[in-house]
Amino acid sequence: MTYRGNQTRLKRLSLCVAMLAAMQAQNAMAETLHAAAAPTGFDARQSAQTVSELGVTWQVTDNLQDSYNSFLADLTIHNRGAADLEASGWTIYFNFVRDVLAVTPSDQFNVEHINGDFFKLTPAAGFTGLKAGESLKIQLKASFWAISKSDAPAGFYIVKNDGAGGQSVEAITDVTLGAQTTPEQTQRFDGDNMPLDTAEVRFERNRQYLAAAQTGPALLPTPASMTVNEAESLTVAEPFKLYFDRRFMREGRYLQSQLQALGVPVEVVRRCADAANAICLQGAQNSGRAGSDESYQLSTSAASGVRIAADSPTGMFYGVQSLLGLIPLDTYQGGGLPVRLPVVEISDAPRFSYRGMHLDVARHFSQPESVKKLIDVMALYKLNKLHLHLSDDEGWRLEIPGLPELTSVGGKRGHSENELDNLVPSFGSGPFADSNNGSGYFSRRQYIELLRYAAERHIEVVPEFDLPGHARAAIKSMEARAKHFAEAGKPYQGRNFLLSDPEDKSEYKSVQGWKDNVINPCMPTTYFFIDKVVGEVSRMYRQAGLRMPAFHVGADEVPAGVWKKSPACTRMFGSEELSADEVETLNRFFNATVTGIVAAHGTKIAGWEELAFMHEDGGKVVNPHFVGGIMIPYVWNNVWGWGTEDNAYKLANAGYPVVLANATNLYFDLAYQKAPEEPGYYWAGFVDTRRVYEFTPMDVFKAAWVDRMGNPLTDDMWNDRTRLAADKQDMILGVQGELWSENVKTESDLFYLALPKLLGLAERAWSPQPDWANEADQAQRLSGLNQAWSGFAARVGAYDLKRLDSWNGGYDFRVPPPGARVADGMLEANLSFPGLEIRYTLDGSEPTTESPLYDGPVAVSGGVKLKTFTPSGRASRTVELN
Repeated sequence: MTYRGNQTRLKRLSLCVAMLAAMQAQNAMAETLHAAAAPTGFDARQSAQTVSELGVTWQVTDNLQDSYNSFLADLTIHNRGAADLEASGWTIYFNFVRDVLAVTPSDQFNVEHINGDFFKLTPAAGFTGLKAGESLKIQLKASFWAISKSDAPAGFYIVKNDGAGGQSVEAITDVTLGAQTTPEQTQRFDGDNMPLDTAEVRFERNRQYLAAAQTGPALLPTPASMTVNEAESLTVAEPFKLYFDRRFMREGRYLQSQLQALGVPVEVVRRCADAANAICLQGAQNSGRAGSDESYQLSTSAASGVRIAADSPTGMFYGVQSLLGLIPLDTYQGGGLPVRLPVVEISDAPRFSYRGMHLDVARHFSQPESVKKLIDVMALYKLNKLHLHLSDDEGWRLEIPGLPELTSVGGKRGHSENELDNLVPSFGSGPFADSNNGSGYFSRRQYIELLRYAAERHIEVVPEFDLPGHARAAIKSMEARAKHFAEAGKPYQGRNFLLSDPEDKSEYKSVQGWKDNVINPCMPTTYFFIDKVVGEVSRMYRQAGLRMPAFHVGADEVPAGVWKKSPACTRMFGSEELSADEVETLNRFFNATVTGIVAAHGTKIAGWEELAFMHEDGGKVVNPHFVGGIMIPYVWNNVWGWGTEDNAYKLANAGYPVVLANATNLYFDLAYQKAPEEPGYYWAGFVDTRRVYEFTPMDVFKAAWVDRMGNPLTDDMWNDRTRLAADKQDMILGVQGELWSENVKTESDLFYLALPKLLGLAERAWSPQPDWANEADQAQRLSGLNQAWSGFAARVGAYDLKRLDSWNGGYDFRVPPPGARVADGMLEANLSFPGLEIRYTLDGSEPTTESPLYDGPVAVSGGVKLKTFTPSGRASRTVELN
């Protein structure tokens, strides 16, 4: 039996080797075939971009007419051209994040959902045309509610038929979003108790949060131990003399470059001296710590200058960042010498080993320079993991050698009849694939450069390729590949990475509206594809001289109904349609197989929390087969009241190492506040910097103050939820901020949503648990939180935002609008981050940097306009009081 068993294994192994060799040969043939025809990138060509003379106005009219089921809005089409819009022969396309339920007048227009958030509006039999200079109003009834301008339809364009089989495509750029001020326009339904973020509401919130004495920390993130000698100071009037041990050369050169960029002269010397202008970076003596330790010690004195000691280059790098955080603001603003430093003793180490920031480059692409700028500010605040979401339904963003369609098709969005050249528009990216932020990708060279750039700043990049769901860009790319090969007379090579069953009749719809976005787990070519991608990405890390820390596979939001009518799957079970249990079996099989593929390439698998759960007996249970570090789940779905608030602790208690990415506190793409002008979604609530700061990783229920509708939450509401076991606290690896990019269309959008939230994230990820988080009583906990927040906000407003206003070319962080009220004829105003300037006008004009500076109550008798300004002159949105 043993001999025969070995023979069988050998035969199977030989078969596997033969299959692998054949697959590699096919890959080589594919690369040869595509070498000449592969596009050089979406921006290598320029299309003829035509702008339509039509205009569009969107106006939400009533969210309250049908409780929480639907809302009404007017879509007005304006013909601003000299020619009439014909009664037929045209289609207007647009993107919209809600389902359209009804159209009025229905005899004149049809609105059809195509896929995802992609819709088309066509004329019906009753439409007789739109004359030049005229307008026509269409009423839409759509699902749920729309209280933000981010909810509005976008990316309008018109396609006209010329009658001879040709088409013209014109972008509609004249788009107006109407104001939303009434309760019907700003409340989600009659149970929405979240107040609109008016100037008065903001004033009262700021007053409540900042009522305590505003004594801020001397450094962010707050060190584990820091003492400040208020009686002494260190003034450096000469060029710094910088010494560093040989193994800290990279960190020393980094410090040198940072100081010189501030106009502070630095001379590298060969020995450490005792002098006020000395900076010495040296190894810690006899600490007994491991070389991977992130701790450091920093001291300053008038006699010895600056001393930073660390066991590892990483620890030294964080000591350098602390020194940069002690440098006074006037130096960052071009003050040069002298540099005045506080006299301090710091002994510091991070609370969590995983301190992450997630960036979605799939929904909208961020250019390499923007990502580097994010890496820079992450390093400044001691974050050490960049999670790059590189693929989704709407885009594939990394070049994979041998599979050029992933970027030539999946890396572009624009008008398409068949998606053989590019994907359809999403999130308002518009019709022209060569000039929108829905198009773009990292070349292999650019990605390797990003990996090295991050590593120099002690940041690991975790790549994510979402599958089996959220995979439409890959699916359509491989379908286009199959067709290209078939047309070249090589159909077999075209099918060897196919991800979809052409005969699949399954019907489903993802949360984001896609009907064809899930990879088929019953086809061997699916696993050939995954192996190819994991292998190529692994090679990029090796070429960068790095180890891939994990391969994140997403695994989230697989919709019900998938695979049930796929012949490739039903044949495996001998049935005509799969049962729910059989679909679950396939999902487990897929996850297990992908885990093995990833492990074979020398790293571990990571995914969203769905990867670590399985469905059983009508419920959801922890999957026991991947505990012990085999798999790292990132837990996101903890919306208050949805029953999933304790997912992280269920997994940690079962033995999973968990990264916390809780939507209620750590989703940076959610709007700061409930205000129509604030960009971002709000499905899990509103997330401002305070919401990030108040997160309590070891007991998330202590950060539950209100639900997403503004209803108060109490501690006893969570008595039946799972809590983190005392002996499982080390299973919480750390925390991560999530920046999904549906509303990140520019670099300014990226940093508006990321900053200053990232500062609250850094505080929670690095600093020890604050005393207020240990309070059992909710009222006492809130009082302690307000006290701590007052100091944090004071530091951020007086120093960190002003530093980021100029450092590294300046960051487009969100400038907080002022809170304000008029009482008894007196104007009062305040800020969530005291230290920035408020300027105002009383004559109806827009405030500028030359307008009067608010420094105390002002007598007023009419309308007032206010803005917050940074030192560089960047401003918040205008606040108006009548």
